[in-house]
Amino acid sequence: MSRFDPVDELVFETDCSGSIVAVGENSWNSFASENGAPELSADAVVGRNLFSFIEGAQVRDQIRQILERISHHPNWAWVLPFRCDAPERQRNICQTIQPVFQDHICTGFIFHSEYQASRQRPPISLYDFKRLKKLAMENRDLLNVIMCSWCQRVQSSQIAEGSWISAENYYAEGGRSDVRLSHGICEECREAVLEPRPT
Repeated sequence: MSRFDPVDELVFETDCSGSIVAVGENSWNSFASENGAPELSADAVVGRNLFSFIEGAQVRDQIRQILERISHHPNWAWVLPFRCDAPERQRNICQTIQPVFQDHICTGFIFHSEYQASRQRPPISLYDFKRLKKLAMENRDLLNVIMCSWCQRVQSSQIAEGSWISAENYYAEGGRSDVRLSHGICEECREAVLEPRPT
């Protein structure tokens, strides 16, 4: 087992531009299969840019800022607890991003995601991202719902006066499943994101 194939963890490395150069194949392929995304196997993602997989300009910008900050400090890491749910599973994950330095120059980054908790639950359609993406391509007149990429709470102008609420509460307030889903960052997560720190 290589350093890129720990059990119950996802590890990948990018170069400075965000191109994926290495992936922990076994755990990555298990995760892709578990999420009904065999097209995102390790072989299929190596060589692609990380930012092509990240939804939402605000989220991409925040990650770029984080990478820029830690690229100047070989002993810094950035740590973020976040949710990564599937329709029938809630997952709490902690991701660490560390810079890779060679001859005092940052050459890339290692992303290490470790499961903190995972549990089965009744299916939640808002986490069926493939279905929602297909639906949005077929129908332009859908209600827009924003999902926080970190905590996966949602916001809709039609529900709870635009507050960020859990998907369960969204449905309890009468929310629909056929929506146009976009990604952003809620105020609470924006403030709670941990600063880079020495390792």
